[in-house]
Amino acid sequence: MSIKICFQLEADGANIEVNADPGELLTQVASRAGVTIQQTCGGSPSCADCTIKVLEGADNAFEDMEFDEKALLGNVYFITKERLACQAKVKSSSKIFVPDPKKIHKSLKRK
Repeated sequence: MSIKICFQLEADGANIEVNADPGELLTQVASRAGVTIQQTCGGSPSCADCTIKVLEGADNAFEDMEFDEKALLGNVYFITKERLACQAKVKSSSKIFVPDPKKIHKSLKRK
């Protein structure tokens, strides 16, 4: 079974679909597809700039969050469907909303 990740880009409304491998980080998949996901910390995780929203496949698209990601985003994924792209390891197909990296998104960013 082939894993497909569809990136819905806020910047221009484009939808870009790419194949992914199990265990691959979402930032790696995005980079290969030419999709820009804002990052400051280089995947440490400490900045939460790479926050994306899972539009489809939220229940099983990625491996479970680890402590550092939960500390930044909170334990409310079941409500927000937000993940850190630098921490989200692919398990199955999904559709991802990618915020415009040139904008500040109060609804997706933590203070």
